[in-house]
Amino acid sequence: MIIRKILKMKIIFYILTIFPLKIAFMMWDSLFKALPLSILRFLPPFRVTHKNLSIAFPDLTDHELDLIAKESYKETLKSVYETLYTWSRSSKKIIYHTKKIHNRFLFNTPEPKDGLIIFALHNRSIDFMLRWISSQRSHTSLYKKIKFKPINKFVKKFREEGNCKMVETGIGGVKSILNSLENNHMTCMASDQVPARGLGVYAKFFEHDCYSFSLAPNLARKSKKQILLTYLSYERNIGHVINFEKPSEEIYSESGVQVMNNQMESVIRKSPSEYSWEYKKFRRLPSPLKDIYKD
Repeated sequence: MIIRKILKMKIIFYILTIFPLKIAFMMWDSLFKALPLSILRFLPPFRVTHKNLSIAFPDLTDHELDLIAKESYKETLKSVYETLYTWSRSSKKIIYHTKKIHNRFLFNTPEPKDGLIIFALHNRSIDFMLRWISSQRSHTSLYKKIKFKPINKFVKKFREEGNCKMVETGIGGVKSILNSLENNHMTCMASDQVPARGLGVYAKFFEHDCYSFSLAPNLARKSKKQILLTYLSYERNIGHVINFEKPSEEIYSESGVQVMNNQMESVIRKSPSEYSWEYKKFRRLPSPLKDIYKD
């Protein structure tokens, strides 16, 4: 019964992403070129995107923010397409679409028996990137449970089709990650979203005190294992690129969370529109207590 439901979902996602990635991206580009900002402003995710950009880049004019927000929203929809495409295609297909691995030697340097910590940020589709990683090496990854149960079951099963064990974000998941690392396995986690209370600390992010996920730098400090940042980007003349970056040695210190945030911020500043700004990243500021996302 479960297998049948999963197969149905896979077929639905395949139909929704019937166009090849390049053609789909060209269609999104054409649509957004003609789409007026007045329509986008009615959409809650667009308004959150605009608000986040105004917080991160306070020196930009409203017109400049509008342009980046529009471009960012378009790239977010492309990333949704990438994700659905990934969920309905084989690993070989995703490997084919991965045209370049930047700093691959960093990923290959640690022996599989040595353990490795990877933290990622939501630059385009994390599932696309995770699919490639799973094809290369077994790992344990944290994921946030999706509220809609059928989709959650599908996504968990899909992600575990490769060499990946998925554990839910929370105390139990953290214990599984610790156990995996102690056994010298690779661990992966997204580190740019707001964690549950007790799983983070306040650190600067775009000059604001943000409640930040502290697990990756804490693991690095305690285990002394190699730690890498990874993210997906898209270069028009090349295609999809998976990037690996090595943080400074300070990530192993008590200020590791700040080092992590600084590195993620540096990546986002290179291409702000590719980052998923529709997420309410600044919702748990220490002050003021009011909801900054309410008009």
